[in-house]
Amino acid sequence: MTYKFQQLPQLVDKRGKLPSKGSYNKRANGVKSITTRVWHHSLTKLSAGGSNIVAFANFHVDTNGWPEIAYHLIIDPNTIINGKAAIYYCVDISKRSYHVGNSNTIGLGICVIGDYRTDKLSKATTASIIDLRNALIKDGIGKYDKSHNEMPGYSWKACCVYDYNKAFKDILESIAPGSSQKPSSPPDLYTIQEGDTFWSIAEKDGPAGITVDDLIVANPGVAPIKLKVGQTIKLGQAQYCYTPKPGTLKQPQSTYRYPLPSGVLKKCARGESVRQLQAALAAVHFYPNKNAKNNGVDGIYGNDTEDAVRRFQSVYVLGQIDGIYGPRTKSKLQAVLKSNGQ
Repeated sequence: MTYKFQQLPQLVDKRGKLPSKGSYNKRANGVKSITTRVWHHSLTKLSAGGSNIVAFANFHVDTNGWPEIAYHLIIDPNTIINGKAAIYYCVDISKRSYHVGNSNTIGLGICVIGDYRTDKLSKATTASIIDLRNALIKDGIGKYDKSHNEMPGYSWKACCVYDYNKAFKDILESIAPGSSQKPSSPPDLYTIQEGDTFWSIAEKDGPAGITVDDLIVANPGVAPIKLKVGQTIKLGQAQYCYTPKPGTLKQPQSTYRYPLPSGVLKKCARGESVRQLQAALAAVHFYPNKNAKNNGVDGIYGNDTEDAVRRFQSVYVLGQIDGIYGPRTKSKLQAVLKSNGQ
C-alpha cells in the first residue's frame, strides 16, 4: 500500500539503505496500532558534521545496540527539495522501532534534525512539518501529536523542547497541552522501558549532566546492554557518581588502586602498561587466568589479554569490540572499577 505521505515531493525513501544490524519487529496490529505521532528533535546542531541520517543510524545501531535507526521519518533542514526540507522515510511504519520505550507499539517516530534550544525552525522546515502531518492525518496514521517527553516514563528526557504549537500554528486548532514545556528533572529511580540501554538513556551528556559512566558506577553489576523491561536502576541518584562536578580537580592516575595506562595497547605489546591493564581487568573479573601465576598478569599482551579486552568491550564499549585498549575502553574500565570500589 502506498500512503499519501509517500507521495510528498520532498520525501526520499531510505528504507533498507541505512546502516543496520537486523530489523525491528512488526506491530501486532500493523499500522492500525499507531495512535500517536511522536515528535523528536535530534539535539545535534544543524551546523554539526554528524547531523545527518547516516550518523544517526550508526549511533543507534553501533552505540545503542538497536537493529535499525530509531525514527520512522526524519526531516532534514540541511537538504532542500522543491523548496522544502527533505523528509527521509527511514523505517517502515509497520515496524515497532525503538524511540519511545514502552509506547513504541503505538508511536510513530518523527525526528526533526537540529537542536532547537538554540537552532531556529526555518520556513522550509516548518513547511515540511506541516506537509507531513497533513498527509499522515489523511492517511489515518495516528490521532494525536505529542513530543517525546510527553510519553509515559519520559517526562525527564531533554529531546523535545521546541514549541510545536508555534510550528503547527497554521494548521492546528489545538494540540495536546504541555508539548512546549521543558522536561522535568530526571527521577531518582528509573524503570527500564523497551529498547533502553545506558547509552540511549544518557545519550550525549545525558539528562542533568548524567553520563553513561555515572550510570555504570551507580548501578554496579548491571550490564548496560542486557537491561530488562521493568528493571529499576538509579538515574537521578547517578549524577556525579563518576563524572566530577564542574570545577572538581581530577585525581592523578597514581592515586587509584588500579591505575590505567594512557594511549593505545594491542596484541604483542609488552611492559608495565600492559601489566596495569591486566591487573585492572582481573579486578573486574574479565581476566580469567586464575590458575596462572599472579592471575596471568605478566605484562604480555597475548591472546588472553586480547580476549579479555574484547569481552569487556562487548559489555561496555559498544561499537568498538576489537580487542584493542584505547581511550574509550579506559574510560569505561575506570567507571567499572569505581563501581566495584576499586
